[in-house]
Amino acid sequence: MVASTIPLDKAYLTAIWLETLFYGINILLFFSYLFIARYKQKTPHVNKVILLTAISMFCFSTIHVSMGFARLIDGFIYLRDKPGGPAAFFSDVSIPANVAKVIIHTVNSILGDGIVVWRCYHVWGRSWWICIVPVLLIIASAVCGFGQGVIFAQAKTTHSAFVSTLARWNGSLFVLSLTTNVVVTTLIAARIWYLARESGSSFANSSFKYRRVLTLIVESGAIYSSALIIEITLYFLNSNAFYIVYDPIAQLTAIVPTMIIVMTSLGLTSSELSRQEGTTRTLTFQAASNPTASTLTTRYNPAASDNGVFIDLGASNKSRLKDHSIE
Repeated sequence: MVASTIPLDKAYLTAIWLETLFYGINILLFFSYLFIARYKQKTPHVNKVILLTAISMFCFSTIHVSMGFARLIDGFIYLRDKPGGPAAFFSDVSIPANVAKVIIHTVNSILGDGIVVWRCYHVWGRSWWICIVPVLLIIASAVCGFGQGVIFAQAKTTHSAFVSTLARWNGSLFVLSLTTNVVVTTLIAARIWYLARESGSSFANSSFKYRRVLTLIVESGAIYSSALIIEITLYFLNSNAFYIVYDPIAQLTAIVPTMIIVMTSLGLTSSELSRQEGTTRTLTFQAASNPTASTLTTRYNPAASDNGVFIDLGASNKSRLKDHSIE
């Protein structure tokens, strides 16, 4: 193992500073979502479950960063003269405030992963079977997360998050959370690629290239997965730099899902981009009694919620057909 090169008190101070910055992003996204849900929603009705989930994630994120700031004041101001100083205070994993932060982190992770799986469910045409493995992974993560909280509360004489009794729970939780996000990321990315390929859209289209890449990253939760990889690496290296990533991730568990909710509410998802890109199939035919060629253009959005096929027969003849066979 690589020895820690960053003092724990400095690592914790940096972690809370970064978490505060991420919390600012979280505030902006959350209130943007509330505004969009009230005034800019693409659909006529707000999904109450998603709204309550977004509110819950924001509340838990607020409590988490507040408790982290309170621990910062205790460690560096009120209890700084205790034996061992701030470093000894922050290394005590059994402190109630630390245990509460671990539980809140777990709850927010469950809610955030649930939002990503919800998006996967919709991208895959509301197919439940595709979500079976991710849901089981979320359940396993929940068990490890709450078990981690219990072990932390009982570790009265433990002054390191890297000891073997804690490492089993921490490592299992981090790996399961990463696996969940990698699996869902792969499923969403594969589905988006398949729909784009089927609709004949070109990924080289310059006008939509960067928006599509950004959408793919946000929708699939790749940002969160990347942060988890860094967290796991630092943890198994026994580096106190792990804390610099761990606390800000508590905000990412809300930021990434809220970004997905915002983009979905605005229609800036893979299905909407395909519709905006105007994917068309054109069939030109000759009428027997009229030598003038007529153009039949169909626009098909396979990921749209209403599964509609639009047919344009010209400026004077427009109709909309409903294809019930498309699921």
